[in-house]
Amino acid sequence: MKKYLLFLIAATVLACVSVRSADKTETGKYEFAIVKWDGPDRLYYNMPDKFELVHLRTQRINIPRDAQEEEWCLTYAANQLAKEGWETVTLDSRRILLRRERR
Repeated sequence: MKKYLLFLIAATVLACVSVRSADKTETGKYEFAIVKWDGPDRLYYNMPDKFELVHLRTQRINIPRDAQEEEWCLTYAANQLAKEGWETVTLDSRRILLRRERR
């Protein structure tokens, strides 16, 4: 009976350790970024290594006249970052959370 109990405890500890190590590798696998729309043509890029405020019109990006600026600007940002390997994780009315595998 003692051997069975000892085996059960060892198996439980081993399972817990392997689950924790799997969690750590998943957490460290990605880096994250946020893009926030904050006005007619203003986007904030919170990247892992930098922060940038961008005015799209000063970069000669024309927002279509009939487009809803908030949606159009966030879509533009998501498409630009997708070219760099970023993947959209979630979004709300003014922000996009993106991730990519660590390099």
